[in-house]
Amino acid sequence: MEIMNYSKVSIGAIYIVINAVLLINTPYDIHLLKGADAASWYNPALALLKYGAFVTLDDPTILQTYRTPLYPIFEAFLLFIGGGNNISIIIGQIVLLWLTGIIAYKIIERILPGKGIVALALVIFNPNTLGTSHLIQSDTLYMFMVTTTLCCLILYGSRRNFKLSIIVGLLFGLTCLVRPSGQYLMLLLPVIYIIIGLVQKDKQRLVSHLYHGILSTIVALIIVFPWAQHNANAGWGYNLATAEIEVVYFRDNVIYLESVLNDSSLNDAEKKIEEKEQDYVLTHTDEWQLMSKQKKLLMLSLYYKKQLLTYDYNIILKGFVESWIGFFGAGGAVNLHNILELDGKRSIQLMSSTGERLSRVDAVISTLSELNLTALFISLLSFLYVVTLRIFGLIGLIAMVKNKEYGLSFILTGAVTYFMLISLFVGNSRYRLPIEPVLIVMAVYGFSIVFKKGMHGLK
Repeated sequence: MEIMNYSKVSIGAIYIVINAVLLINTPYDIHLLKGADAASWYNPALALLKYGAFVTLDDPTILQTYRTPLYPIFEAFLLFIGGGNNISIIIGQIVLLWLTGIIAYKIIERILPGKGIVALALVIFNPNTLGTSHLIQSDTLYMFMVTTTLCCLILYGSRRNFKLSIIVGLLFGLTCLVRPSGQYLMLLLPVIYIIIGLVQKDKQRLVSHLYHGILSTIVALIIVFPWAQHNANAGWGYNLATAEIEVVYFRDNVIYLESVLNDSSLNDAEKKIEEKEQDYVLTHTDEWQLMSKQKKLLMLSLYYKKQLLTYDYNIILKGFVESWIGFFGAGGAVNLHNILELDGKRSIQLMSSTGERLSRVDAVISTLSELNLTALFISLLSFLYVVTLRIFGLIGLIAMVKNKEYGLSFILTGAVTYFMLISLFVGNSRYRLPIEPVLIVMAVYGFSIVFKKGMHGLK
């Protein structure tokens, strides 16, 4: 126990030093300027501080609906106690990343006593999670909430009690208020609970599992309802994600498939999709002019959802394969490059450039060839980290099944599969962030198995 505590203190000290070095060497406001969609998260926080309500910063008479509320609340709180300094948000996210590592530590300690410290180190020193924590975007908070929720779901799998089902529902609801991408899982909780019961051969209590699942869903719905009502008041209907953000999401995926179909760059595909959208609008000119902004976007959201279904299965399959390569294989070094201003061409920029289409792999290789030594070192280290974790993670998953850890393996693989699928055709390291700790838990399990066999062989 003393050795474990000493290790945590040592890792904590190293973690503080690394983050201090990053903060010192990062220009002020780079956290905001280089964060993906940073302004769309930051402005609601400023509006919340200024007006005390979820309204747009420029016009407090217009309700803010583009972003869900929990991350802006988190930002506003830290800005308030930090005197308006953006660094306070980054420090808060550094703490959150450490807490996420502690939760991963707890999960591993339950199943592999003495190995939790490895999970902690892998979470907090992960280039993807570390770099992201220094940017003003919702991913670090989202990862913390997803990991906490899954931890409680794992606990439910072993204890299966009423109180835990309420906690799981509460956490699911709060997670969806950070980012709405988990809302479908929230509705599937009764099914998830029943499956947990089945894989753990607890058939006698399936009705109880069903009741607990329904209870979790009800609690989660109660948590998210005020925001759904907020969006409804703004004319979007009872939704967590408005059509405004859905259009961006589905449109990007249609552009990617169009690029695959015509073997063209993303820019060329985007131009073609824009022309198709204009043609679609022209066929509804009369009614379009009479529509509100909300109805127009709802109409476009439905249009792009239907467009996704117009592509042949082989194009869709190719899109998925390329997306999964990016989802599981991308190192996540780009955010470290951003905060250290190691600027260079990005793979997405090369894929977008007009001309011959580049695959994700070709774009990455081309990007690496143009990086300076520091950026190249970070990228290669990140890639080595990812490859190593994927290998041990696969070993760990197989070992879990062999060891009859059915409940644990179902929850972990279910989470990975869900986030992999909802990224659709634009999978990358950022979309992997919510389940980075999950993948690390799998990898530590696999490492433990390999280590045990190695030690046994030596004996």
